[in-house]
Amino acid sequence: MAKRVILLTAPLLLFSQVLEQKCDSCHSRQIPYEIIYKRALLKYSSKNRILENLTRFLTNPASTPSILPPGLQRRFDPSTHPVFDEKSAKEAIKELIEKEDIIKKFK
Repeated sequence: MAKRVILLTAPLLLFSQVLEQKCDSCHSRQIPYEIIYKRALLKYSSKNRILENLTRFLTNPASTPSILPPGLQRRFDPSTHPVFDEKSAKEAIKELIEKEDIIKKFK
């Protein structure tokens, strides 16, 4: 039983490490994850579309539309966002979705 628990939580620990290592340094101070997730959910309507579009943004921020409103785009230029490889981007977005899922917060 203990092995099952460890194996089931191992992917979450891996994702958490990616989000913490690559995103927390800026997003914990500037634009919180909760706001990013809510804006993405309003724009893309599903977890799959959020994963697809935010991964596209993280792998090529200069050419992909941002979900930031214009005022924040002037303050935090999306084209200067660090570039991620596709695997790290997907892992970070999956962790974001898992961490900020609104449905889980209602339970």
